[in-house]
Amino acid sequence: MCTKYDPQREAEAAMKQAAASEGADRQRLIQLALAWHELARDRRNVQTD
Repeated sequence: MCTKYDPQREAEAAMKQAAASEGADRQRLIQLALAWHELARDRRNVQTD
């Protein structure tokens, strides 16, 4: 899997933004962080198989 994004780094950045946000923006950023985290987990699983 070749990508220019680091999903773990993107997840961390989204959580930092969520912590500094409020309301609907905060919820949206948390959902985004969770999606990035899932991609990072899937990527680690593919690399270890």
